[in-house]
Amino acid sequence: MTTHNFDHTAISAGHPYHRLEVPAEVPFELRPSPGKGWGAFATKHIDRGSLILSEKPTFIIRKSHTEITDYHVTMAFQKLSPRQRAQFLLLHNNGTSRCTSMNEAFAENSFNIANSDRDEPEAHGLFPLHSRFNHSCIPNSKVPTVSGEIISTFATRDIRVGEEINFCYNTDFEFRTRYERHQALRFTCRCVACLPGTPFQQLSDLRRRLIRGLQYLARGVDLDGQRLCSHSIIFDCTQRFVAETFSITLSSRFLYALLSIFFLEEEGLLDAFMDARLRPSLDKTVQLFKSESNQGIVGLAMEQKTWAKRLQVAFRLYGREDAADYEVTLALRRLRPFV
Repeated sequence: MTTHNFDHTAISAGHPYHRLEVPAEVPFELRPSPGKGWGAFATKHIDRGSLILSEKPTFIIRKSHTEITDYHVTMAFQKLSPRQRAQFLLLHNNGTSRCTSMNEAFAENSFNIANSDRDEPEAHGLFPLHSRFNHSCIPNSKVPTVSGEIISTFATRDIRVGEEINFCYNTDFEFRTRYERHQALRFTCRCVACLPGTPFQQLSDLRRRLIRGLQYLARGVDLDGQRLCSHSIIFDCTQRFVAETFSITLSSRFLYALLSIFFLEEEGLLDAFMDARLRPSLDKTVQLFKSESNQGIVGLAMEQKTWAKRLQVAFRLYGREDAADYEVTLALRRLRPFV
């Protein structure tokens, strides 16, 4: 997908993006975005949870992005209809200069549509309209899942008329600091979580680092499924050992889950799709408690109306063991043997 890092003042009224085919029913228009090139802007109020755009790929190349060459893109291009070819060629003008190759134009405007949950091999599709949506580390929309070859964007909060629609280009950015995100993006994001030196940005880095640490304590592995090779996330060696041997108490697991959700909410990232993804694991943890007194605290915590109040009640569990602790540890060790 394109990063759009060029001066919008250099874009003329006759820019090729004006000729991209935008369905009449979608609630946005394409136009220059200050400091970002082009973007999608709401033409009417979009309610939270509403569908913004469903798009089929112009073509698909079923290879890893590192294996795709000009040859593969050219062969796919030759199979397109004249209308589709014309739309693809509009994407060569990516700012103040044209893309220098077919593969560059494809790479700038494609998405990986493989479903990682099903371990599908990489497959990249060309999506001319979704590629016009700019990135934000605190987005107002999301592509929650890929359904077949179609990608669909939904509003994660109410979007005002004239507001730019954006989504997060990476799926694990809620765990990464500003520096780490920019290293992955290879361009400078200017969203509120990335404006350097601001109180929110400093808190954002802290929250996201804490979320990553809490995940490690609960799972015993980092984002890539591997053990930490340094002390950059968990400084206490005893805590790391307890996490990596799955010896964390059930009360701690419950608290870590609630803390993560609370920090996500404070960061502005807890949308309905993320809530739906996190709830099953949290509900399963709730059901594992065996000690009656702990069950009472957990039940009372989950009855609260806000995550902050749930967390406040749940802190009564701090330092408490449960009759299910050993059983849970053994079950996790069988699933994920440790060394």
